[in-house]
Amino acid sequence: MKSFFKIQATALLLLLSFQTLLSAPAKSGFYIPDHIQEVSMRYKNVDQLILLPVVINDSIQVNLILDTGCRNLVLFGRRFQKLFKLEHDKKVQFSGLGAGRPVNGVLSLSNKVSIDAVLGEMIPVVIIPEQNLFSAFNNVHGVIGYDIFTKFEIEINPQVKQITFRPAASATLSSDYIQVPIRVSDARPLIDCRVVFNKDRSHVCDLMIDTGSTLGLLLKTTDLSGYTLYRSSEAILGRGLNGDIEGYKTTTETLLLSSLEIKNIPTGIIHSQWHNHASIGMSILKDYSLVLNYCKGYAGFKKIS
Repeated sequence: MKSFFKIQATALLLLLSFQTLLSAPAKSGFYIPDHIQEVSMRYKNVDQLILLPVVINDSIQVNLILDTGCRNLVLFGRRFQKLFKLEHDKKVQFSGLGAGRPVNGVLSLSNKVSIDAVLGEMIPVVIIPEQNLFSAFNNVHGVIGYDIFTKFEIEINPQVKQITFRPAASATLSSDYIQVPIRVSDARPLIDCRVVFNKDRSHVCDLMIDTGSTLGLLLKTTDLSGYTLYRSSEAILGRGLNGDIEGYKTTTETLLLSSLEIKNIPTGIIHSQWHNHASIGMSILKDYSLVLNYCKGYAGFKKIS
């Protein structure tokens, strides 16, 4: 598949107009059985994205992209409507990147989910029947994100395609990693960063670690005129939930994340009506072993040699 169609699957930030799981039992959400200290498994890649094999309700086998920009487990495709008990009175609307309109989904509550030995109880699943963001890929069915990141420290090693889940509260970061503070806002992991275009121009903003994006560095700005000297002609950077992502290409000299420096990064710049922030996707993250711990508020980066 040509890079023209690269998926920007982040920004699946769900706007849920209802309350869920108000009366959930004590054991809800994801967990590891008490006799297991951590769970490690191999994963597959699709266009550099992390693809996890998942079983829902003991029988529905799907492959989901691990996406830090997504709040819930989301499935794409009309066929899933027949496999779940749906709450038709619950309205779910998605607004993502791209030039099109938001799309609508249907909610299913109280599902069982397993990812190897990682288990989930009372998990909400959102089904988007009318639009399949991953139709160009074979055997990719949806995304999973915040629901699982809240419970575990997750270590991703792209070199050997291995992911490890540990209980977040008891985990500690290895000294092999550069530790960078993160905070979680609107279900997304954010870092304070400085984007250095050259010695005369830099930009301080929030940066999202985005495992659901195939892009490198993406800048969203309410004022494109401030980047006139650093951008090329308009181009299509990728494809998001709401259509093509139109913007400008440039190169960032240095990205500063606390004590971590990343050099010479392909960068896209897009207009946003509300935001002035940035994100890094798997085009950059694939060069690092990455640890995310929402509970303790840190990320760890280790350069892959």
